Parts: sequence; structure tokens; C-alpha cells
Amino acid sequence: MDIVNVATQFYNSSFFSVIKFVIGIYVIVLFVDIVLLLMQRGLGGDIRDTVIGMNIPRELASAGGKKKLAKKWNLIRAKLETGQDSQYKIAIIEADGIIDSLVKRMGYGGDNMGERLDNIPAGQLDHIEELKRAHEVRNRIIQDDNFIIDKKSAEETMALYEEFLRYFEVL
Repeated sequence: MDIVNVATQFYNSSFFSVIKFVIGIYVIVLFVDIVLLLMQRGLGGDIRDTVIGMNIPRELASAGGKKKLAKKWNLIRAKLETGQDSQYKIAIIEADGIIDSLVKRMGYGGDNMGERLDNIPAGQLDHIEELKRAHEVRNRIIQDDNFIIDKKSAEETMALYEEFLRYFEVL
């Protein structure tokens, strides 16, 4: 018997078939383990980090989360149609709260929105300066009891917040 015949007989033997079957199951289990580990680690966040430069929370990246946010956003925007200065201020404060919550869930640290915005690395967001400008308006509303804002300024400020949300496709 030559070596080729021995190899052919071993390859076609029941013993080798059992080994192939066991190895096949082992490979499937390893593949499933890798997938589960990647899911547990949050691979979706890593992909979002890679594609857009930051991890948008899953609840906002999903269609259901976007619908909830859009509904909430429309309620806030409706305050601009009341013609009341106080409602304009409330709309800006609520919009700032939504953005602050989003930035916080993206993983940026800080005790308040101003600090979180300062912790975003330069160049990571295209609209960071506009967002800071809108936040400054919110701070003036909070800190100055006599601050008056007209409808046009309120709409411009809201547009800055909205631009941020549209940039990340959460609105």
C-alpha cells in the first residue's frame, strides 16, 4: 500500500467523518461566540463611531427613537407659534435640554452642557460653534431675568439646535 491509498482510506473512514463533524460544530460555536461577544461589546456603537465620528445612542439611531424625538421636537417648535416671549424662552430651554441629554449619552463628560461642549474634540463636529452659540442664548435666558427674545431670534436659535439634530440624522 502506498501513502496515497492510506490517506484516501483514512479520509473516507468513519473515524475521520466524526472528526470532521465535531470540528464543524466547534467552528459554528466559535462563530456564534464571536458574534455574541461583539454584540455584548456594543459593535453597533463602534460602527457609528467609525462612520460619523461619535456614538449616537441606539434609542435615537432607531426609527422608533427618531419618531419620539420628532414628536417631542414638534411640540417644542409649536411654542414658537404662540407669539409669547416666555414660550420662546421655554422652547429654547427645552431644546437645549434635549441636545444636552444627547451629548451626555454620547459619552462626553462634564458637569453641564457648556463643559460637555468644550470636551468635544475640535473637528469632530461640524456644527459645534453654532451649538455653543445657541447654548449661550439659553444661558442668557436662565441668568438674566430681563432678557427679551423676539420670535426671529428664537427661531434662529432653534434652527441651530435643529441643524445639530439633522446632522446626526436623529430628526
